[in-house]
Amino acid sequence: MSNIKTIFHTYNFNLNNADEAAAWLALKAKLTESQPHCMESHGGDSHFTKFEKLDGQVIELETTHLFENQWNTAPMDGHNGYRVFDWALDYRPYGNAKIKRGHWLEQTADMKSVRDNTMKCGYCGKQEPAQKGYVFCPHCLDSEYLKQSDLYLTRMIAVSADKPHRNYPKLSEAESAHLLPLYKHAQMHGNSERGKKRIAAKRADILKKFETATKNAADEFRGFTWLMDNGINTDNVIFYSHTGRFSFGWLRPIDDGLKDLLLEAISEFPFPYDIKCADGKTLSAA
Repeated sequence: MSNIKTIFHTYNFNLNNADEAAAWLALKAKLTESQPHCMESHGGDSHFTKFEKLDGQVIELETTHLFENQWNTAPMDGHNGYRVFDWALDYRPYGNAKIKRGHWLEQTADMKSVRDNTMKCGYCGKQEPAQKGYVFCPHCLDSEYLKQSDLYLTRMIAVSADKPHRNYPKLSEAESAHLLPLYKHAQMHGNSERGKKRIAAKRADILKKFETATKNAADEFRGFTWLMDNGINTDNVIFYSHTGRFSFGWLRPIDDGLKDLLLEAISEFPFPYDIKCADGKTLSAA
């Protein structure tokens, strides 16, 4: 669904003022009736001050990923977007319980409709349009973290019904009989789209490791064989698999008197190497 529009409001009441106290009670009653629930901030950040400039403005809400009590706005005013709430309240601003301030959104038919018609998995949070008809989530049955005892959490529910601390109903006998074989098959074979991607990534990873290890083993074998075939002592030579390079002088640096002889002897050595010299320098060949 494309972005939807609503009107953004801020409020700021001092309850020591009788008129403002009455206005707060009226707004609170209105919001309690229409908004899912109030988000009360305890972290010191304000739901009022950074949004005061948006009061009364029409804003666009994104519908890519939905929440039961909040929204992401479309980019605006040079900002990538904001997280706004249906109803938000600052907790005791400046330590003063008499100050009631925050923001709220006018609830529209489109906002209600998109939440009612978007289903959410209670386990992985994946969302799907209600018209797809999923009763249980098709995305996470092969999750390596999903336990059989948590299968009831894969039930798909409307975003609008996903209240805080909601208790997901346990599986009925019929639901368990349907879901358990699917779970076992998914755990065994990893056949969801998520599982296929994970398996493909694992295959690519082990193939890369295999190719690297095979090349390193072959290079180490051919390199040391070349040295031995050319009568060169290999006691002070090592192959580093993490760099793919041979190192001469790894046990003790090569003396100046031996360096030139070594360079001549390995002038046709077909692998990358380094020579650690007694003067502290390192000679390298690609």
